[in-house]
Amino acid sequence: MKESPILQVEALMTEFKTERGIVNAVNKVSFDVERGQTLGIVGESGSGKSVTNLSILRLIEFPPGRITGGKVLFHDKDLLTATEHEILGIRGKHISMIFQDPLTSLNPVIKIWKQIAEALILHQGMKKKEAKMQAIELLRIIGIPDPQTRAECYPHQFSGGMRQRVMIAMALSCNPDILIADEPTTALDVTIQAQILELIRARRDQQQTSVIMITHDLGVIAEMCDQVCVMYAGRIVEKADVLDLFQSPKHPYTQGLLDSIPRLDRTGVERLHSIKGSPPDLLHLPEGCPFRERCDKAMNRCVSELPPELVLDGSSSPRKVACWLYADKEEAHAKA
Repeated sequence: MKESPILQVEALMTEFKTERGIVNAVNKVSFDVERGQTLGIVGESGSGKSVTNLSILRLIEFPPGRITGGKVLFHDKDLLTATEHEILGIRGKHISMIFQDPLTSLNPVIKIWKQIAEALILHQGMKKKEAKMQAIELLRIIGIPDPQTRAECYPHQFSGGMRQRVMIAMALSCNPDILIADEPTTALDVTIQAQILELIRARRDQQQTSVIMITHDLGVIAEMCDQVCVMYAGRIVEKADVLDLFQSPKHPYTQGLLDSIPRLDRTGVERLHSIKGSPPDLLHLPEGCPFRERCDKAMNRCVSELPPELVLDGSSSPRKVACWLYADKEEAHAKA
């Protein structure tokens, strides 16, 4: 019997109230995460990737933001209806997050070891001395040189790559079931990127930790992920196995993202493809498909009707796409 997913997100909706109106940042997002699996969430800035995962941990600040619907089932427990005490016991212990900007996520006036030890004291019941020794050991594991000395430093005394490693140490300190990594390699050089991805991969393989990898870097997606969700304007427009997605992208937005990547197998000189236009204003989303104004395959139906999530046959794993091209085979064939 197949094990049920460790995390199930069902029709999650999050909005922000602004002076100009309501922003629907996350609009009926659904996905599952299996134990030991890495799920990638990819899309342009503003597509809703980070807000989706902050919503999972109920870290949306109110006001102006609030979660307006859906379910987040962790071991069949809905985190959206959990008490504050229950959710505090889950954050950091069972579900941890590597935040996007380690400089602003770390407290500038608290020593590094104390910031790592906080979760160990809170969730593991360690004494201060024991937690400090474990924090130093975690710094050694993540590759910080002279960890005993560096543990006494403050965040501003670390480089960007070292701060990112500290965030990873904090996230992994309690051996979580799920690790959410929000752009863990942004603004880092390629050597440090490779080392950080290897740290995450090793923990996933050794502890069967599930990983949600949020990124706009399709190279990271190809290297790290088993399944991929492509987000656009607060919705998931395509879900697929990573090999299926790269070999045969279905949604025009996914095709545009992949076509914009430099490829070594292309010969001669050619300009990289770019998706025309800009992402839509979430305050004033157009009727119908939000991608239609940037899409070369848009049809009349796309103007007035929002495409539902359609299940496609013929893939190695369940595959879904929100595009009218696949609602009718004859129409799809004519537009392909």
